[in-house]
Amino acid sequence: MTSVTDVPYDADGNLLHYADRWQDAQWRANEPFLAVMALDGMRSGRSAKYVLLNDSSGRSYPMFVADLLDLLRRSNTGIRDGRTEAETWIVRKRGRNYGVALAPAGRTS
Repeated sequence: MTSVTDVPYDADGNLLHYADRWQDAQWRANEPFLAVMALDGMRSGRSAKYVLLNDSSGRSYPMFVADLLDLLRRSNTGIRDGRTEAETWIVRKRGRNYGVALAPAGRTS
């Protein structure tokens, strides 16, 4: 479960990993959503590494490594050929950073 109610996106609909004051972030309600995700790579943040996922529309979503491990443990299908099956996602916050995670069981969009 997450207590994060609003999360930052850029103008193209990409989830921002970090929202600086100078950035033109669009804050949206943190609602669970259904999507197929594809692994796009790994990045280094200020304090930790994270992976990037892309949905079928090409929008990107950072994911904390701990949440990637949770996805691999809890997903019924895991990741095949770099993609997940349709899963329900939610955004989490760790420190000042945001990342997508597999939604808790029972939460759907």
